[in-house]
Amino acid sequence: MPHDLTRVLGLWRSRWGWLIAGAIVSILAVLAGVALLAFAGRGVSEGLRTGALAGAAAGSLILLRPLIFLRPGARYFERLVTHAATFRALADTRVWFFRRLAERLPGGLGLRGAGDLLGRLVTDVEALDGLYLRALVPVTAALAVVLAAAAILGALDPALAAIVAL
Repeated sequence: MPHDLTRVLGLWRSRWGWLIAGAIVSILAVLAGVALLAFAGRGVSEGLRTGALAGAAAGSLILLRPLIFLRPGARYFERLVTHAATFRALADTRVWFFRRLAERLPGGLGLRGAGDLLGRLVTDVEALDGLYLRALVPVTAALAVVLAAAAILGALDPALAAIVAL
């Protein structure tokens, strides 16, 4: 499995810029969402603690306003960049695959029984879009959230940061 993953990532070497940009934008979008949750929770908890919900909400609203607009924009931009990266990487994969297939079958696929084979091959190549969009990007975003939470908590309580990181 790791060998297959490194081989696929090697095929996508020419698109590393797009793939990394998609992961970075995804991390920023996820961190904006976590910050939005944290500041909203902080505002509600301070309001309940002090008994002046309106005053505490107004104070935290200053921090929330930029995040309220940043998060949806970041999520939209994330979708644009990650899908563009995926389409470009899959285009390279298809070109590589069919070029290698043409080298091995000089007579072409032929007309008999080729539809099933071609359908299975195209489906296998299309399954690779799940590798980046549904596996690599979410894992990197989740790791970034864990590292950010551990870094923030590490300043307050190192033992709690280690528990959260685990």
